Amino acid sequence: MLGEVFNQRYRLKEKLGSGGMADVYLADDLLLNREVAVKVLHAQYASDPAFIQRFRQEAQSAANLNHPNIVNIYDWGNEGDLYFIVMEYVEGRDLKEILRSEGRLLPERAAEIAAEVCAALQFAHRSNLVHRDIKPHNIFITNLGQVKVMDFGIAREGSGGGITQTGMVMGTPQYISPEQAQGLAVDGRSDIYSLGIVLYEMLTGRVPFDDPNPVTITYKQVREDPTPPSVIDPEIPTTLEAIVMKALSKNPANRFQNAQEMKADLLRFLEGMPVSATPVLPEATLAGAAVAAPAGGTARRWPWIAAAAVAVLIITGIILALVLGGGEGNVEVPNLQGLTEQQAASTLEGLGLQLGRVEDQYIEEESEEAGIVISQDPEWGTMLAKGERVNLTVTRELRMPEVIGLARDAAENSLKEIGISVIEIQNVPVDGEEDVGMILSQEPPGGQLISPSTSVKLEVGVEQKKVAVPDVVGDTQESAETTLTEEGFQVSVTEEASSEVPEGRVIRQSPLANQKALEGSTVTIWVSTGPAAVEVPDVRTELEEDAKDLLTDAGLNYTVIYQDTTDPAEEGVVLDQVPLPGAMVDIGYNVRIFVGRAP
Repeated sequence: MLGEVFNQRYRLKEKLGSGGMADVYLADDLLLNREVAVKVLHAQYASDPAFIQRFRQEAQSAANLNHPNIVNIYDWGNEGDLYFIVMEYVEGRDLKEILRSEGRLLPERAAEIAAEVCAALQFAHRSNLVHRDIKPHNIFITNLGQVKVMDFGIAREGSGGGITQTGMVMGTPQYISPEQAQGLAVDGRSDIYSLGIVLYEMLTGRVPFDDPNPVTITYKQVREDPTPPSVIDPEIPTTLEAIVMKALSKNPANRFQNAQEMKADLLRFLEGMPVSATPVLPEATLAGAAVAAPAGGTARRWPWIAAAAVAVLIITGIILALVLGGGEGNVEVPNLQGLTEQQAASTLEGLGLQLGRVEDQYIEEESEEAGIVISQDPEWGTMLAKGERVNLTVTRELRMPEVIGLARDAAENSLKEIGISVIEIQNVPVDGEEDVGMILSQEPPGGQLISPSTSVKLEVGVEQKKVAVPDVVGDTQESAETTLTEEGFQVSVTEEASSEVPEGRVIRQSPLANQKALEGSTVTIWVSTGPAAVEVPDVRTELEEDAKDLLTDAGLNYTVIYQDTTDPAEEGVVLDQVPLPGAMVDIGYNVRIFVGRAP
């Protein structure tokens, strides 16, 4: 397989890993002169026409996902009976390997990683793609610390079937949602549940449910509640634990309703702000968690123990009522979806039931109607004793107020009054005194549908001030940017080849040093990329020694790779080269030449 060229373009050169569905290779893209990762599906899948059709459709969908937190898919196709996907090649480690080698992470780092995964999921969910296999193995941390989610190529569209639909539940048992475990329809909230498990594992060093038997794990995902993270480690912050437990709600209606909501709560935690998630009564039983808490535990465990005691009392009361009263007085929960909140409350009251917790789901489309019940807990058809409560999720409408022209304090107060907590302020120098301290622009615009988790950006006018531009010529790029930023300037960087100025240092700047410029204005610096690039000569068909001389004369290095040939005319002759002729590379670049030799 190594050395083979797929689609006359991708030359496989190193095996990176192997999985249940595919092998992954490092390859050279001979057309664009870059390294890529090629995932080659195992040969047995080529015999399934339905699988191949779904593979093509979903590779196309995944290729449309262009986001900094998603591993890009560049291409797909087949080479004979082998089907492959061409992906972005990034250097680093997957999260599972990091957890194995380094153990659990600090809460702040775990929250940062989860927030970036949320950003990737939110982008994919907007395209109606549900990943369905979020786990540490599919979360990649680059050498620069960036988080990238991979394997969206095996995701499924929210309304369609996935490539692994063969009567089996897709996903890894330790990370699947309860609805996946039951073979039910899934949406983006299933990915949120899986991410909750990943966050749990980052914080505690273990998954909530594990067992040698996958069927046992699946049962626990549906029927059992996880031990609260703070029972395992009392140092885990309560606000972060609340986020984890909300993501792990058995009922999708009780989780974060989209990845943006979960990301907003994670960012609030990182900023030391209150989060929207609050500790909730587990949906199965907390008795196990209460018993598992070690003696002498901190006061933060008492709410869980109390909740467990209440749960036991409630369950005991229901059993006694059924045994002693023969089940009399029980009523069937009606279908409340589609009713207004008031209609639902009246319906429950008429049956002797009570309206419980009402959660808000903010509408995103103008066609949606506010004040309508979209989900309920328990589901309709459930038998309850009279007096019990039914929880609802109701659509709400929230629109961005018009704050342009208001003073900054008035604008921020207006936003906080409607629940907006993420407000980004950007100062913009202005000429007139009347605009100082006033809102010049806003995003989203006034009247647009929003939710309390929406991030609002405001531009505020500030008085113009001129300061002397510091001299950064000859400094490193990092030092120059720091110096200029500390003086209140924006920085624009342009790269330029130079044989005189060392790579990474500033060649020149504009405005010049010591000139007066507006505080907050932009200073452009030109940074050296080192000597100019050279064009790779064509050494194909040349004798080996002649090819070496041509490359050396061009200022390039070389590596010789011998290939067996039965044609005497090809012995000692360069058959191919990488990069191809005409490519522009740095002086000293290593060119690989493939020379024929007799077997």
